[in-house]
Amino acid sequence: MANILKTSFLSSQGDKTATLNAVKAQKICMNEKEVLAIEGNVKIPYYCLEVEVKDTQSSIYKALYTQVEAVVKELSKEQKKETILIIGTSIIDWNIADSIEAKDKEFSSKKLSIDTYAKELSSAFGLDGYTLTINTACTSSANALLEADNLLNAGVYKYAVVASCEICSHIMSSGFNAMQLLSPSSIKPFSRSRDGMILGEAIVAFLLGSEVTPWSIQGAFSNCNGVNITAVSPEGNEFSEVMQKALISANIEAKNITALKAHATSTLSNDLSELNAIEKVFEKDIIFTALKPYIGHTVGACGLLEMALFMECIDSGFIPKALDTTNSMSSEYHLLNENTSCVEGTFMMNYFGFGGNNTSIIIKKEQI
Repeated sequence: MANILKTSFLSSQGDKTATLNAVKAQKICMNEKEVLAIEGNVKIPYYCLEVEVKDTQSSIYKALYTQVEAVVKELSKEQKKETILIIGTSIIDWNIADSIEAKDKEFSSKKLSIDTYAKELSSAFGLDGYTLTINTACTSSANALLEADNLLNAGVYKYAVVASCEICSHIMSSGFNAMQLLSPSSIKPFSRSRDGMILGEAIVAFLLGSEVTPWSIQGAFSNCNGVNITAVSPEGNEFSEVMQKALISANIEAKNITALKAHATSTLSNDLSELNAIEKVFEKDIIFTALKPYIGHTVGACGLLEMALFMECIDSGFIPKALDTTNSMSSEYHLLNENTSCVEGTFMMNYFGFGGNNTSIIIKKEQI
C-alpha cells in the first residue's frame, strides 16, 4: 500500500501547527456566515478559514496552489514528472454558480470545472499531467485518496498529490439549512441532544509515494449504497459492511484497531446509523473519537482534513478526545472524553456521505 509522505492544510483554526495547538488547548474558534433561506438571509454558525478565501475561481485556485506547493516543493524535477494530481471536492461548477448570482450578466458557459484548475496546477508544478477530480459528497477527498493509492499500487505512477478545497457555498449551505440539518449552536456527536452539523472550510493536500515513512494506507473499502438520497438504514448495515470490508482489505481483525475516527455528523439519522454500525463491528471497549467539533463538517474535504489532523495528534503523542460528549446515545459505546496517550497504531477513518457514498480507510503508524 502507498505511504503518506507529506500533508499540508488550512482549517478554521489555522495551519497544521495552529490547528493542533487549538485541539491541545481546547480553544476552538467558530464564526458565522449569512446564507439564503425562504424567510430571507439568515446567519448560521460556521467554521470559517482565518485567511479569507473568497468563493471565486481565482481565489480558490491560489489557495489550492499554496497547499499543493507545500507538499511537492522538495520533489526533484524528475520526481514531479512522475507525479499525478487528484482532487476531491463537492464544489459545484463555478460558472453556473457565478451566473446565478450575477443576474445582470449574460451567462456564457466556458465548461470550466475544478479539473480545469487541476490541470493548471499540474502544469504549474511540472507534474505528469494526469489529473482527476472526484465528487462523492462527504467522501470526495477520501475516495480521491483511494484512487491515488490504487494507481500507485498498480505501479502506473510513482507519486500522487491528493488535494481538496471546501469554501462556503451559498447553494450548499442554503440546501443544508432548508433540510434542517444545521445546528444553531454546536456539534454534539452521538448525543441524544444532537441537533445537526455545523459546516466548515478547509484546503488540504497530501503527497503519496513508496518511500518509507511512519504513516501508510493499509486498506480501505468504498461503496455507494443507501436507502435514499440522504441516508442509509437506521440499523447501519451499509456502514458496517464498508467497515468490515475495509478490515478484510487490510487483512486485520476489528480487535487490532487501535482507535476509530468516526464520521459523526451530529445529525439525527447519520449518527444513529453509524453508532449501530460501530456496535456491529467492534466490541464495546473500542476507542473512538470525533473531530468535527474542532473544525466543522468540511464536506468533501473532511476525508483528507480529518485524517491529517488525526495524524498530527498521534505524532504529538495522543488520541484527541471528542467535545460535547454528554448525554450519550449508548449506555455501552462512548466517545473518548479524555485525551489518551498514543504514539503509533492502526486506525480506522470513517466517512459517510449523501447519496449513500460510504468509505472506511485504515491507516497505520509505526516507528521507523
